[in-house]
Amino acid sequence: MNEKTVLCVDDEPSILSALKRLLRREPYRLLTANSGAEALQILQHEDIALIVSDHRMPEMTGTELLSEVQNFSPDTVRVMLSGYAEAAAIVEAINKGHIFRFLGKPWNDEELKANLRACLEQHEFIARHRALTEELAKRNAELRWLSEKQQHLIEERTRSLQMAQEVVQALPLPVVGVSHDGLVALVNAEANKLLNFPIGAAVEDVFPTELTQVVQQSVSLGFAARVFVQTNIAGRTVQASVVPLRNGDDLRGSLILMEFSPDLSELDSATHEPKAPASSHCL
Repeated sequence: MNEKTVLCVDDEPSILSALKRLLRREPYRLLTANSGAEALQILQHEDIALIVSDHRMPEMTGTELLSEVQNFSPDTVRVMLSGYAEAAAIVEAINKGHIFRFLGKPWNDEELKANLRACLEQHEFIARHRALTEELAKRNAELRWLSEKQQHLIEERTRSLQMAQEVVQALPLPVVGVSHDGLVALVNAEANKLLNFPIGAAVEDVFPTELTQVVQQSVSLGFAARVFVQTNIAGRTVQASVVPLRNGDDLRGSLILMEFSPDLSELDSATHEPKAPASSHCL
């Protein structure tokens, strides 16, 4: 711990000399001033932990001095030492000077030293409290910054997820997403047009056996690449590709892309191309 500095202020040189003799062996540095003005000059250049001031001094009273100290050095512990212990002076010193203690003259040597040590402990408490308050404010500012950053990331990811969902919904191919536990988790608009794939249904309840097996193997065996399978759904031939969905080494599920072979009834028997819509003629 750094050595603390105590400033004693009194307009009587004999009082300052007596204080110097009494406090010379105390574990702090002692400075003296014979007026309020001189004390304020010292305070501009020194870090004063404790100031002990007489009350009745010419030009500037102890109350006025301690009030000034409270304004620009609030952590300095302020003590009034006076032989004039009138009630009015004590109240004024407390209200205006915000003093920590009021000590009378003449003093008891041991009591005075004990009181000044207690005042320095109060200064240490104030310094620790301020340091903790500043650290708490710093931590709170960091937490606010992290919270705002996290909120920004959540908003960005939400927008990305919404865009991804919109892209999937706009794909011209039927797309079905299956979670790692084998449940239908996503169905795009094209898939909804062709078949009923209810969200939350088990794959074995909506897919034929051969496609179900491939989906289940994709999850359990952790396929590294897409697997193609041809199957039949609702009486139509389907070319399906099962794409594993991964987040690093974590397999999240599968995406099933389906391409239905055209219905033969919809093909032109001569060209094997989709029939052109019938034209109408007005007579």
